[in-house]
Amino acid sequence: MEYRRKWLYQLQSEFKLICSWYRIALAVPAFRISESPATLGSWNSASRTISISAALINEYTWDAVINVLKHEMAHQYVDEYLGRGMEQPHGESFMEACKKLGVLFPFNTATGDTPKIFTAARQHRDNAEYDRKVNKVRKMLSLAGSTNQHEALAAMSKANSFIRKYNLERLDSLEPSRYSYDIVNTKKKRLHFIERRIASLLMDYFYVDIVYSELFDPESLETFKTIELLGTAENVAVARHVFDFLSHRVEFLWQTYKKSARAPGKLRKTYILGLLQGFREKLAKEEKKQVVPIEILAGTGRHKTISALVVAKDPGLSKFMACRFPRLRKIQYRSAGIYCANTYTAGKSEGKKITIHKTVKHEAGNLGRLLGS
Repeated sequence: MEYRRKWLYQLQSEFKLICSWYRIALAVPAFRISESPATLGSWNSASRTISISAALINEYTWDAVINVLKHEMAHQYVDEYLGRGMEQPHGESFMEACKKLGVLFPFNTATGDTPKIFTAARQHRDNAEYDRKVNKVRKMLSLAGSTNQHEALAAMSKANSFIRKYNLERLDSLEPSRYSYDIVNTKKKRLHFIERRIASLLMDYFYVDIVYSELFDPESLETFKTIELLGTAENVAVARHVFDFLSHRVEFLWQTYKKSARAPGKLRKTYILGLLQGFREKLAKEEKKQVVPIEILAGTGRHKTISALVVAKDPGLSKFMACRFPRLRKIQYRSAGIYCANTYTAGKSEGKKITIHKTVKHEAGNLGRLLGS
């Protein structure tokens, strides 16, 4: 019972925050946790009640819960703000409301295959072009795991070139891109410097934008810091793989160095800072070999990476970001300290040898549930 009381309180808090973000004046309705295993959410105009299924909260991520809540808020918006409650439940007015509230696919549909985790792979699981591009990168990265250092470097370079070519051609094309996001839930109360440094690498070299946010956890009843990757479905899939790979790799390399050099634990931060700086310099060196169209560089400053320029010049991504986060603010983080120059240099040297490899995994299936009117 205590769990449900706190879920209801959190739903009310999310409702108020969404209204604030999207600048809409909806009266707070009653909230109810339903026992329906099939209908994830519903809006009852007569009783002014939004119902959210306990199955949704227990089996899905809280991000999915928020998206279903926004779906039901769109119905409330049609009823109480637009005054068009007699129209078709998921008709033109509903889609207008979804646009106003930033309700994204597949949560803006009447019934749906709502993802347990709203990832790029799940959104585009039936998209042949997405599969072709991600599979191609997956094959290249599998070769980058070769024990032959030259073969591994060549494979990673080839993968980077393919991703770079895809993004430059996409930016030059008039064809609309399909955008997505993926949430890294740190399960922590504050972001660690390692996670912020890796996120910075993704922005500068892997064609995604980053938003630091937070997400409620219905199991622990706590709120944790998150890192959200936003971009095209293909870029998000690759960037998430890189994030996971680097997070595990730097920890493995630190443990190896700690054992061989008998280094004290207080040098962990310094060594990993060196690792990530070395890897950054490796990526920068690789990028300098590339020829970039002059129109991409024009008027933006040559100090920016190709990835940062592509993200800055992508109007579709800017609109997607504004839809997802209508009221963003920038936060400056202090640089992490370096306590031992020799340890930092050792990490930097090892970081230049890192190659991103293994596979870019698709996540397993969806659970199909219904979104109510």
